[in-house]
Amino acid sequence: MSTVMQAGPLAPLDLPAPTDVTAAQLRGAHCVWCAGELHGDTAVDLEPRHDSINGVPGRWYPRGCRSCILQPVLLLVRTHPGTCEQCTDDATLCETRHALRALALELRR
Repeated sequence: MSTVMQAGPLAPLDLPAPTDVTAAQLRGAHCVWCAGELHGDTAVDLEPRHDSINGVPGRWYPRGCRSCILQPVLLLVRTHPGTCEQCTDDATLCETRHALRALALELRR
């Protein structure tokens, strides 16, 4: 699992550790979960991550295929409101919630 907190709405996604994936997965050419080859129309960007890679601070660019990312995104849509102060105050103002729901709807098409 990635240990460094990220800023975007997909930051809470449970990803493999960068030391457990291939070079192609680190650069986003293959799905971070199934290792399938990705193309522009099949890839979902999971936001750049800053982590220690083989003991060296680095940046990696995980991407996933639509079939692998759908379930983790749906889980985030369900669990996010319970961990978000903005959702507790007024969920209609939460940008993260909106981004997650939009992605979930897009992935279901």
